[in-house]
Amino acid sequence: MSHRRRTITLSLSFIFPSLVATQIPLLNYLGYEFSVLIALIATLLCGIDIPRQIGVTWRGASSEPREVGTLRAFLAALADHLLLLLLPFGIMLLNAIFVKNCSIAEGIGLYLLIPVITVFFAGTLAFFVAVHYRHPRWVYFLFVAATFVYALALGYWTPAVFSFNFFYGYFPGITYDEALGIQWPLITFRVITLVLAALLYWLAVRLLKHTSPQEPFVTKGVRLLRFMVEPRQIFTSLAVFGFLALTYVYRQELGFESTSSFIQSRLGGKSETEHFIIFYDSSSFSTEEIGWVGAEHEFRLHQISEDLSLPYKGKIESYIYPTSASKQRYIGTGTTNIAKPWSGQVHLTKESLDQSLKHELVHVAFARFGVPVVRISLSTGLVEGVAMAIEWDWGNRTLHQYASAMMRYHAAPDIRPLMLFTGFAAQSSSVSYVVTGSFCRYLIDTYGMRKMTNVYRTADYDAVYGKPLDRLIDEWSGFIRTIPGTEQDADIVDVLFRRPAIFRKICARVIAQRQKEAGRLFAAGEFSRASTLFGENYRDGGGYSSLAGVMASALRLGEYDTVISTFNSIIMKDERPARFLPLFITAGDAFWARDDRVNARFLYERVRCSDVSVGLTEAASVRLASLRDSAANDFYMSYFISTSSDSERTELLGHVAPTGWIPHYLRAKIDLRAGRHQDALSSFESIGDSIPDAYLEALRLRATGEALFFLRQFQKAKIAFWHSLNYQDSPFSENTINDWVARCDWVDRRSGQ
Repeated sequence: MSHRRRTITLSLSFIFPSLVATQIPLLNYLGYEFSVLIALIATLLCGIDIPRQIGVTWRGASSEPREVGTLRAFLAALADHLLLLLLPFGIMLLNAIFVKNCSIAEGIGLYLLIPVITVFFAGTLAFFVAVHYRHPRWVYFLFVAATFVYALALGYWTPAVFSFNFFYGYFPGITYDEALGIQWPLITFRVITLVLAALLYWLAVRLLKHTSPQEPFVTKGVRLLRFMVEPRQIFTSLAVFGFLALTYVYRQELGFESTSSFIQSRLGGKSETEHFIIFYDSSSFSTEEIGWVGAEHEFRLHQISEDLSLPYKGKIESYIYPTSASKQRYIGTGTTNIAKPWSGQVHLTKESLDQSLKHELVHVAFARFGVPVVRISLSTGLVEGVAMAIEWDWGNRTLHQYASAMMRYHAAPDIRPLMLFTGFAAQSSSVSYVVTGSFCRYLIDTYGMRKMTNVYRTADYDAVYGKPLDRLIDEWSGFIRTIPGTEQDADIVDVLFRRPAIFRKICARVIAQRQKEAGRLFAAGEFSRASTLFGENYRDGGGYSSLAGVMASALRLGEYDTVISTFNSIIMKDERPARFLPLFITAGDAFWARDDRVNARFLYERVRCSDVSVGLTEAASVRLASLRDSAANDFYMSYFISTSSDSERTELLGHVAPTGWIPHYLRAKIDLRAGRHQDALSSFESIGDSIPDAYLEALRLRATGEALFFLRQFQKAKIAFWHSLNYQDSPFSENTINDWVARCDWVDRRSGQ
């Protein structure tokens, strides 16, 4: 191939994919995904082109000495491939004129760390195999394939969902975690990649000097070994290989890999039940608490087995991490809880245990019905839909009610693509999970669990149901349209189901990383710095979370006018203000602090009437009750916007608070969160029936039942739970109470055995 033709071919190999990437969300700016794409293209081109360029002088005729000509050819080829990286880099910089790039500096850093270092490594690998083997391209691509297989093996046999690789740098795993920035493990790994590239170059040069193209690769290998153990080279060899050996031995400590045994040793705690081995941070749970955790695991598995009419055999490993940060460090995902059905593992955080345990256990319980090896369905919609259908606990309505609301207000997507991974991930997680969960629950209730377990394995609806998927979807849609709506449905849809998936977000990775740091600063009480980061995020990409951070930070800083002006200028002028309904609480607090109780009351009532979630409705209801106590308005206003810890709030409520039921209710909720069940029960019972608000009375009775449950007074707990339905009777409330009652009966029976 002529030099001109080669240059054009290589250039187009970078230019065309880069131009296509400018039209694809998440690839259309200088960031992680684009850097990985270019690294993979560079890997392919280095393996094809560099051995050919070297072979001309190494095996062919040359006017220069073979050693000099081959080295010159390699350095020229490597320089070409490095220069070629300027083409996609330049295209993305130009594309920043049309597509927002929230952090050019971070994008440049990722580009240097991933494709640039990949070219150095791939180029020197191609150089080494070209002078060592007779079929260098085969060897090169076998090595590339081996590294990919190794990464897949790690994902399969270890808990980690991430992987590091010499060619693509880093893969964060397929999760809903959006935060991804330049971290020390990536920097360290790429430095090691450069060291390995230098080693390959050093060995390749020795082969040039001391071997000939005609010699077999075994002979060349023997000569390399002799060279490395020569007295002049032995210390260099020991230093280089010792360094690489140490990095491999300590790869888990460096953050490159995480095996089960490594994570278990770091967590420290272990508890075993009939069906579970629970690994946990021993500083996060007391002996009594971990006993309850074990009971909850067994109860949820019992429920699932009852639904399947099939007992579970064997042991499940449950890993409970103290924080999302520690889970991110060990398995690569912080906000997403995961199950690995093929290995019988679930991975959760302490905070998310109650919300996610049953869902993840469904994945493991259904492993027996999945396809071989991975033991899941090949339909993502079935995998997550079945878990949602059996868990049947999301938000404060049933999945059918949510699906009905989405249909009524034109927010429901076509469910057919959701049965595929690309379609499932293309929607926001709330939409995909709820719609597929409702569909699977309809199939289970209508046709039975046995057919669902069969279709889970095959995804062949015709064979299992005798009807095509389209017909089943039509049946489900007809059923959903019979679900009666409520006045609050429009708000529910706006708040929960009109947020974009990661593929449609602007600078998703950069903003998520900054949001994570801003959240850390906010939690540490550094509200001014947090406000700055939240503000940058909102200016770059907009979004609810960033705006929420801006307003919450301003409220904590006492900048009430800023909160109010932000609310009026952004939220109230949005075409769908209800999308920001949770922030009405923040704005209401600011109005209250400015002694504008009329607007504060209006916003709290708006949140209460919408009833988006239990937590929001409770927060609005308690504030409305507090506003009615005109004599204690200042105290309650200060309490709700305070940055005090729970212990400080408890002391405040015990010594300074006004009289009435509200202080007892607030203190009881704090005690319940802290696990002080007897104190919580005493406070709840001291209120009696003095709460005039039916919704809060229902929550008081439900919380009373919860405290009684953990105090092992199961019959009294059941009475409290049942009594709560007199004040709030809805499908969601009935499901919640029935679940608590079943838990009381199950634990009571187990305790008596």
